[in-house]
Amino acid sequence: SNRLKAINIFDEKDIPVYVKYIEELTSAGIHIRSRSKWLNAVSCFANNVQIRNVSQMGFVKRIELVQKFSRVNATAMQDNTSTDNSLGNQFDNPSTINYGPSLNQSMLINVPPVHDLGYTGEGILIASFDAGFDNLQHTCFSNMRTKGIRSYDFVNGDTIVANGIGRHGNGAHGTITLSLIAGYDPGSLVSPAFNSQYLLAKTENTETETPLEEDNWIAAAEWADSLGADIITSSLGYKFFDSPYKSYTWEDMDGTTANITLAADIAVERGIIVVCTSGNAGSNPDHNTLSVPGDGFNVITVGAVNSNGTRAGFSSIGPTADNRIKPDVMALGVSNYAARSGSGNFGYSTNSTGTSLACPMVAGVCALILSANPNLTPLQVKDILRNTSDNSSNPGNLKGWGIVNAMSAVELALELGTLNFPGDFVLTQNFPNPFNPSTTFRFSLKKSANVSLIIFDVRGRKLATVIDNVSYTPGNKEISYNFVNSGLSSGVYFYSLIADGSFVDTKKMMLVR
Repeated sequence: SNRLKAINIFDEKDIPVYVKYIEELTSAGIHIRSRSKWLNAVSCFANNVQIRNVSQMGFVKRIELVQKFSRVNATAMQDNTSTDNSLGNQFDNPSTINYGPSLNQSMLINVPPVHDLGYTGEGILIASFDAGFDNLQHTCFSNMRTKGIRSYDFVNGDTIVANGIGRHGNGAHGTITLSLIAGYDPGSLVSPAFNSQYLLAKTENTETETPLEEDNWIAAAEWADSLGADIITSSLGYKFFDSPYKSYTWEDMDGTTANITLAADIAVERGIIVVCTSGNAGSNPDHNTLSVPGDGFNVITVGAVNSNGTRAGFSSIGPTADNRIKPDVMALGVSNYAARSGSGNFGYSTNSTGTSLACPMVAGVCALILSANPNLTPLQVKDILRNTSDNSSNPGNLKGWGIVNAMSAVELALELGTLNFPGDFVLTQNFPNPFNPSTTFRFSLKKSANVSLIIFDVRGRKLATVIDNVSYTPGNKEISYNFVNSGLSSGVYFYSLIADGSFVDTKKMMLVR
């Protein structure tokens, strides 16, 4: 990617899992499948005896059965023989590009005027995580192929993301979702980020007995990070285990329970915009119907509307278990005009439906925003999307901040064209430290900024917000905070300063009861 990410150059999450630990595990007969720097963990194959032996090793904090979920009906996935390119358009074409039957879905999120300004996703690297890409020779992917593709199959352990005899987890879902972000076939399908470059990761094993999708997703996120991805678009949501494993509940949708959610938020922390689906479980009057990683604190969670802008009945809703609004934004997810799956089939279809179709379109808008202003952080992009969507004045858990408006978002991105430089914002050590029960946080600003100060535990779980996006003028600032009713026990905690959506610094503090 050509975009400079506004993140720390190096931290503890860049350090590989300690090699001596790996050696001890392999000496015990454990077969390591993947390693996660971000979570300081490994995924492995082990029998009951090996698990008991490993549990006695001093460096092993906990052991979890690898989690397997069924995708939450990601799309209807009908593959009828329709190749009709003459479907009627609700909107007149205002653009110099011929969108053909795909005009409606682009106009609903106001993409054509952005393309006319010359912003088409160029210079942005997008990683698409899905269940397999079975038709990359489709005409609409010609532009993407010309730019070059990197791919990896995290199910089979090679670079082939297409279907094949003897391969595990054959799938076609990725073809459809990829066409809705990268497709370019004027007169038929023109998608938001047709000029971006792409990384393709097959992370979903469509065979129900394979319990490794979550690990695959985490490994793919670290892979994408290592290659400089700017955006992850993931039309996969997880909630239910295959029997006999225990499913996630609505109470687990808290941003801190699922490993995949933790990894998604870490990816955002490292400068990657993460866009995912809310799920297709509809609404429930008593609680959320979300799937992970859509419960993430900083991911952009996408719901679906139909062609007239009404929320689709299947689109999952919030709030999260800790009472945050979800989804964040909406786009078309009903009868989207997309490439047909099936190798060698160059037609188009409107037979798929689901939040998984809305997700890549919103991710494509994120690429347009970054094309207009490459200096924006993921949190800034998220805020821009929210603040320019059609329900921004009254966000709620049915439609979040509303339907995305690409043109308004790009205009706001251009207005925020200023860069933050080292020294603009400085976080200093809290005082006293150690403390009980109160302490004072100190930071300085060389220019006005919206500031947040957040408390985390050693696992990176968000525990408290001391300052929540408050506007400050330049100068030295002190904020006192009393932990007497926080429910926190004695121990080491971390606090991070965020200014104008950028992570400034993190420091350690100690609470002594």
